[in-house]
Amino acid sequence: MPTIQRFQRPGALLILALFLQGCGDQADVASRPGGEGSGGLGKIGAVLPTFNHPFFLAQKEGMEAKAKELGLELDVRDGQDDDAKQIGQIETLINLGCAGLILCPRDEEALIPAVEAANRANIPILALNRRINGGEVVGYVGADDSEGGVLQGQELVRMLGPEGGKIIYLEGTEGSSPQRNRAAGLMAVLDKHPEITIADRRFAGFQEDKAKSVMTDLVRRFQPGEIRAVVAQSDEMALPAAEVARSEGWNDVVVLGFDGGKTAFDAVRDGRLRATILQDPREQGAKAVESLAAKLKGETVDQEVVTPLRLITKANVDEFQPSY
Repeated sequence: MPTIQRFQRPGALLILALFLQGCGDQADVASRPGGEGSGGLGKIGAVLPTFNHPFFLAQKEGMEAKAKELGLELDVRDGQDDDAKQIGQIETLINLGCAGLILCPRDEEALIPAVEAANRANIPILALNRRINGGEVVGYVGADDSEGGVLQGQELVRMLGPEGGKIIYLEGTEGSSPQRNRAAGLMAVLDKHPEITIADRRFAGFQEDKAKSVMTDLVRRFQPGEIRAVVAQSDEMALPAAEVARSEGWNDVVVLGFDGGKTAFDAVRDGRLRATILQDPREQGAKAVESLAAKLKGETVDQEVVTPLRLITKANVDEFQPSY
């Protein structure tokens, strides 16, 4: 099972040291006047885990659309799926004079020192889609990932019936709050259903190529008919898993995804996926900008802005729009 590369490696430590030193002179950042087109609030910065994933690109679009609507200046940066690079992007945004930051961390632990440094500089931080397990944040905007795991678990129980069976569980980025919380929600259901057992669980980083590689290895370990279902924490992992399973003759295996993109909706319609969990990244991005802007205006903001999740199956797929 792969282990996450956290920021405690030499290059990343140097970045963090420079970041912490650079923040020492930033105590007045939040009070700096905004530039033209900023609505007087100052520039808002944002750091996403990666631009190499349609979910986060849709999230970026939601932020940019809301910022334009509110007349705010917004600078969104690519963390390139690397903890140290996310820290470096935060440093850059603070040095550029951002009045507030929206952070969607790759890992919920890795950005804690950066958040604490921003706290000391009086720069408000808002967590988007993924939680930050330390420092002070003004709020969280995103889905209840535990609820999503529960929805997957309940649908799995319904589909497999009283006989249950063995399943494979494909998890996302190790240490991220979606990975942890979606797993917790699923396990809360499966703990009550011993007839369903996890034959193997692997991390595939929410990425298509990694999921395909992992699933290619797994189909060599089990015989057709031995595994009854594959549960994946994202559609980008579910779809290649379904493809590999079918190519190896696992014709009766059911596959569940998460996120509700257009390709997943199409796969639910044609039966490649039995279900997905719909969440809306554009809505999350827009609400994050809206919440941070309210904070910068001195307004009271909700500490939890939870966006809805919906189970999508063939029975209701045409009643909803895909998330991206």
